Amino acid sequence: MHLALQNAETISRLVDQGEFLLKSFHNEHQKDPDGVETEFARGELIGWRSTLHTLFRDCAEDIVNRVIVRTHLIIPSGEVPVGVAHGY
Repeated sequence: MHLALQNAETISRLVDQGEFLLKSFHNEHQKDPDGVETEFARGELIGWRSTLHTLFRDCAEDIVNRVIVRTHLIIPSGEVPVGVAHGY
């Protein structure tokens, strides 16, 4: 499935949501890297990414990459094995 075949508004909302989640994670990580709020934010981000993989399979990382490009932030490591930049 190619992302161009998907609803552009839906993709845009998913990118916006990913941007919010990634920025939230980085904000919490900056305050307290080992804190419960940081881990909660990481879980929210991993859940979003996992849902993308369920819905879009191979194209999910196209959405994740759009978020990375827009925010210039890295995705924390998580349960979804992929070949993008990881940290933490």
